[in-house]
Amino acid sequence: MSFVRLLPLLLLIPALALADSDKNFKIQSSQFTAGNIIEPIADMAITVDGKVVVSQKPSFPLKDNRMYLRHKMGPKEYQWVSGVVHPQNFKKLHTYSLAENHLTLKEVVKLRFYGTQNAKAFQDETDIYFDKSYIYSPRIPKMFFIKNGRWQLLKETENPGVIQVKGDAYRDLSVSSLKFSTKGGKKLFAPLNPATYSVNFTAPGYLPVVEPAVVKAGEVTVMTPNLPRLDPVPVNKVFTTVTEGEAEMTDSLEDTEALFDKFTADIQKNVALVNLDDFEKVYPPMKDASAIGTLPSDAGYKDYVERYNGKKAEAKILWRNSKMAGVSEVNEAFQKQFAKQQSPSKDLELVPASVEPVQGLKGANSKQVTEVKMTFGKNKERVDFAWTGVVLGVPADSVYAWLKDNNGKIKITAKLANNKPVWIYAGSDVPTRHHYRYVKMDFTVDGTVHAGQGDFVLPEYIKNEPEVKAWLDSIAENPIQEQSAEKKEVVKAKDAEIPDVIPAMNVPRVMRDRIHGNVALIDSGTFRYKGRVVSLSPYAIMTTEFTQKMFDNTMNKLDSAKRVVNKPTYKHPQKPVHNITWNDARFVCQTLGGDLPTEAQWEFAARADNNEGAIWNLDDAQDPGVYAVYRDNSFDTPKGGPEYGPQVVSSKKSNAWGIFDMSGNVAEWTRDKYFMFSIWVEPSNPTGAMMGSTYVYKGGSWKDKEKKLNVTDSDDEDPRYWSESIGFRCVYPINIIKE
Repeated sequence: MSFVRLLPLLLLIPALALADSDKNFKIQSSQFTAGNIIEPIADMAITVDGKVVVSQKPSFPLKDNRMYLRHKMGPKEYQWVSGVVHPQNFKKLHTYSLAENHLTLKEVVKLRFYGTQNAKAFQDETDIYFDKSYIYSPRIPKMFFIKNGRWQLLKETENPGVIQVKGDAYRDLSVSSLKFSTKGGKKLFAPLNPATYSVNFTAPGYLPVVEPAVVKAGEVTVMTPNLPRLDPVPVNKVFTTVTEGEAEMTDSLEDTEALFDKFTADIQKNVALVNLDDFEKVYPPMKDASAIGTLPSDAGYKDYVERYNGKKAEAKILWRNSKMAGVSEVNEAFQKQFAKQQSPSKDLELVPASVEPVQGLKGANSKQVTEVKMTFGKNKERVDFAWTGVVLGVPADSVYAWLKDNNGKIKITAKLANNKPVWIYAGSDVPTRHHYRYVKMDFTVDGTVHAGQGDFVLPEYIKNEPEVKAWLDSIAENPIQEQSAEKKEVVKAKDAEIPDVIPAMNVPRVMRDRIHGNVALIDSGTFRYKGRVVSLSPYAIMTTEFTQKMFDNTMNKLDSAKRVVNKPTYKHPQKPVHNITWNDARFVCQTLGGDLPTEAQWEFAARADNNEGAIWNLDDAQDPGVYAVYRDNSFDTPKGGPEYGPQVVSSKKSNAWGIFDMSGNVAEWTRDKYFMFSIWVEPSNPTGAMMGSTYVYKGGSWKDKEKKLNVTDSDDEDPRYWSESIGFRCVYPINIIKE
């Protein structure tokens, strides 16, 4: 046999060797030992508590401002220890961002990492560090791992920085920013991305201050706060009609606010008794941008200016109150009431002030109501916002009609994360207060609660308040997830499970389009594909396989000479099209203004922003039958029975993005060519091999065993090939679906 004929077989041998090797390159939970004393490790990047370092089982979630070391003792023994960052040794580490590498803590803690792709399974690195956002190696600048049967490379990033606070002069010093907070002993904060931070310092008996900190890559920024002392001896007697007992007995937040306004009005009458020039002499001035090594245009510096001004105003009130007898006790009673009454979440039952339909903009769908826009409250009222979206499970045109007629068929509830409004000042007065911490809309229709899926829009005068902007920024980075009581109990019972730390991509909005069917509107994103992180532009993909009913409707609109003939073995209007060639499947999609998905588009939608090839691996009970029609529940059943063959689409559970049957039922054609020697993967919108005469199909079918259902795997066939186990779904430009 010639070498040329042997070459494909030789190339296949490494692939076969890795085919089922993922598990050999992972660490099992049982391999982490506890209770063993760890010998001293040179240049350890953490400082541990106590003199003796004892290993523990990994405990999750990982804590803020802690670093974790996974130390290898033998081929199947690992030790786990945590501590605070050792600043000097931390600077020596090679750093890999979880977010940039599209990985999660749930994966990386149990992955083995290597300095070369030639390593055997047991030849992984001895020491690997973790925190909530990064992986670190003390030895090698490149790290490899095995995932979905492929060697994959971690992309190195610049080291994060550290803030070290020297505040031993203050008892119970509290330190906080948008990225971290602590009270008491902690003085090191890491990892911190290079940026300008606004850090708030408070301590009993002192005025609060905000200081800027410019954090640089791999560097330690030392902060020594200077808090002015509060004079505990008042010098002026203030007359107020509000007593401490009255402040403690208010029934509602609104009552507390009204009484507090009366209290502050009394105080204002006594302002002239206090010389505010003395305050300016003791309070630290705002730092210039040039003095801290940044520019006035830097977003972090602008944030510092806003926060400094707000904290200075608060400090001025505290300082003034400290000079006036009879004020502190009453003010403290108010602050306790506000803390108690603002903390709980709150449900607001609302009636919209106005309702508008949002209609499609293209073709025959132009008059169809796709969403509903509602406004609530009036300008400057406590409730003043707009919401645009859909009610899951209820047609948008029905929602609009019922609300427009004001027939009481729908009850609307807006949920607040907590009951804290923003106070908008006019001088020292607070003429208006406004809710802004909206997180969820629920709609009760005929006694059944339906979740709303849409966007809250605050008016500019509320949104531009620094407090509101800070909160909006914080939930953008860490979205608030609403959970049912049942779900909360499940999470509580699984405290040891590792949560994902990468904010999940926004769940695509699913829309019903009369022409294109149910589609998921997928925003641009990145994911780990064929061993590297790639990016995709926005697109829309059908949430189900192309059904026989939709196929007939599409063909009936064409001239008879152009029609593709539907020839199903298993005929049913809601079963997927099968027995169709690649050529015909693509023609059908193009007839509707779309195309077959690229392999990357198909796989991104199938995996729903995670790295697992089988989505049931994310479940406690890993049962493919929950999600897939496959050999065990179809092909192996009695021939001719109702369960034999492909089933109606969406008969099984969807993935996290509401997309059905990506594993099983029928395999699906993609747009990509296949070529054995193609190894190049484009970094943006990959399109498969440039050469080749066959086309990729994915997902496995009703005839396949579980191992063929992995969505990262693929097969290929001649574009003229057809089979009762291959069908398709289409993708579309997002602008022909989204208004």
